[in-house]
Amino acid sequence: MSRESVHIYTELDEIRQEHVASISSQLKSFRIDLKNIVGAAQHTIVSDTRRFQTETESLFETRLSSIRLWLTISPWLIAGMVLTGIASMMAASFFWTVHLSRSELTEMGLTRIERPEGTWLILDPSKTRLRTCTMGERHVT
Repeated sequence: MSRESVHIYTELDEIRQEHVASISSQLKSFRIDLKNIVGAAQHTIVSDTRRFQTETESLFETRLSSIRLWLTISPWLIAGMVLTGIASMMAASFFWTVHLSRSELTEMGLTRIERPEGTWLILDPSKTRLRTCTMGERHVT
């Protein structure tokens, strides 16, 4: 081999070694960066999972306590509403019956007078004409 070829071979070998060292350094740096990225991703996943689990448990506890509160109040609330509804219907029915009976008595020509000894019905002669009446199972003219 000639001197020039040995010299070229030596230079090429130095360049090759530099490239190998450079590539090795880049690979080492890449591995370190990749490990850091993976570690950060794992940390993020773990912390997000824990936070989500904590928030979910907190939300579940809040919902559960409101459901418990509703279940303790609900039967009393429903019973109260039903009893109020029944009482208001009975009161409305009573007042409506009283109103209708008074107006119909007036239309028929009767006047109703409430006294301590009883109720009196007085006939209006311009609106009524009584021919016969039954009193105590007797027909009276």
